[in-house]
Amino acid sequence: MSSQLWDLVVVGGGPAGLSGAIRAAELGLHVLVLEARSGIATAGSMAVDGYPGFFSITRQELLDKMAKQAKYHATINYAEKVSRLELKDPIKRVYTQVTRGEFFTEEFKYNCRAVLIATGLQPKKLDIPGEGKFKDKGVYYSLPDGDYTDKNVAIIGHTSWAVRNALHYDAIGAHVYLITSRDSFDAHPALMRKLNESFVEVLYSHEALYFEGTDKLTKTRLKSADGKQFSILAEMVLILSSKNTNRELFQDAGLTTTPQGRIIVESSNQDTNIPGVFAAGSATRGDSIVGVGAAEGIKAAEEISRYLTKLEEKESLAEKEKETPMLVERFTEGRCVIIDKKDLSPEIVKWVVKAPLVAEKTQPGQFVILRVTQDGERIPLTVADNDKEKGTITLIFQKIGKSTKLMGTMKAGDHILNLLGPLGRPVKIEKWGTVAVLGGGCGVAPVLPKTKALKEKGNYVVSIISARTSPLLICQEEMREASNELHIATDDGTEGHHGFGLDLLKRFVEEGRHFDHVVAVGPIPMMKFTCAFTKEHNIPTTVSLAPIMVDGTGMCGACRVTVGGEVKFACVDGPNFDGLKVDFEELTLRSRAYLYEERISSGKMAREKP
Repeated sequence: MSSQLWDLVVVGGGPAGLSGAIRAAELGLHVLVLEARSGIATAGSMAVDGYPGFFSITRQELLDKMAKQAKYHATINYAEKVSRLELKDPIKRVYTQVTRGEFFTEEFKYNCRAVLIATGLQPKKLDIPGEGKFKDKGVYYSLPDGDYTDKNVAIIGHTSWAVRNALHYDAIGAHVYLITSRDSFDAHPALMRKLNESFVEVLYSHEALYFEGTDKLTKTRLKSADGKQFSILAEMVLILSSKNTNRELFQDAGLTTTPQGRIIVESSNQDTNIPGVFAAGSATRGDSIVGVGAAEGIKAAEEISRYLTKLEEKESLAEKEKETPMLVERFTEGRCVIIDKKDLSPEIVKWVVKAPLVAEKTQPGQFVILRVTQDGERIPLTVADNDKEKGTITLIFQKIGKSTKLMGTMKAGDHILNLLGPLGRPVKIEKWGTVAVLGGGCGVAPVLPKTKALKEKGNYVVSIISARTSPLLICQEEMREASNELHIATDDGTEGHHGFGLDLLKRFVEEGRHFDHVVAVGPIPMMKFTCAFTKEHNIPTTVSLAPIMVDGTGMCGACRVTVGGEVKFACVDGPNFDGLKVDFEELTLRSRAYLYEERISSGKMAREKP
């Protein structure tokens, strides 16, 4: 039994479930996917038509890619079949069974705040003679491997899924029988038009009686509506008379379903009759259209995020209000004192802090970790400047999350509860020649001491600083003094170049200017694209990384990054690294791990009494 509380448990690892899990995790939710199969679902070699981003891809290839991507975002437990659902309470409980060996079955329980049901359709056996004997020897319930060109293939079923498979085998050159016991198909008119234009031999109102053969299937005996019996030659029969075998599970949990066992949802948001329970894909529609299932999974994830946000707001308002100490009382402990505070912009704050021991030892590129309250988190900040004579360090931060917003309320004279530093390795500074320095947004602060050190070493420094808009530009005069050239870019064009700082570097290189080294500090996308450009032009590049960090001394491993294929800890191996070797994709994913918690925490702070 697991005591962990998940934001979302997804039941089913098909296109709808995986797409929903990926999107929910991108929105900051902690997501668990439960899949009954022992591995990625088998989807066969049939092509998926019209899926965005792929001119041609098979169902299996697409599902493999989805599963690989989902593993970066969510936890996926395979071979766990959901046996029971308790969904009516605010905390939902999902029970699974795992078979251990031949006789032992173990039960697990998962607690969560929301559930997305995205189970697939399971094949319905015909229960006719020879079916068991020739299972996987000519009789199949999902697309088998193998080349069936110029072979006889029979598809049994009445849904669009059966029609699609018949068209697939017809397209690869098989002789296809499409057999249904009904007088029509439950399929889209567009599919029926394609079927009518194909070479598929359709047998309406026919029933399969038994399968024949020796070691492998060779014949299938059929009976027509008028009682006539005959055999067809077929090396492979694909039974697609699907049914939803989870109907009892859904109904026992209190979900409203159709007589066929499909969960009834509100089409605009995929929610069911139970608050906090959503459904998507085959569990609601009874077919297996990949694109539609993926879209419904994404739509459900968006609604789940909104549902959890509203739920958190209601819970917070329902809690008994607690007295919050006045800020003047809160910040009276600690040896380090803020001696000067300045708002550089509506979002960015500059502190000058009395910290003689840290000021004495700090070198360019190093950082400190501070904490302002007993129950507060540890915040890493690069030292933007240090004055050994005055015993002060300069810290610049952006008010983004709860902790930095709280820090923004502090004033000169307030005490910092804990301050540890200097941490990390100083940046490597050499006389390279001409160096381009890029500082983006609040990244201008940590790049400032590097710029000073580069110029003092005898380099010709071309600095480019950028921000979304001119009011957010910081340290302009300091960077101008530390550089040989200073160039400015803003996203909205309110000052300097209208665009990104990287645009200017590209222009300089295209104009024939030579750079021996580049230093880039700023948001992850800015450093990523800068390094992609400098790699093309073989320009060595140094970046400063700020991943999630806890202790800052190499013990927790939270700040791990991959550089040159090796795992490094930013707190002790960095934070300055060879940017051409950094795995920015992994860094981006890890940086999003606590978006949901940060959003909730900031929301609570906004509702607290001042």
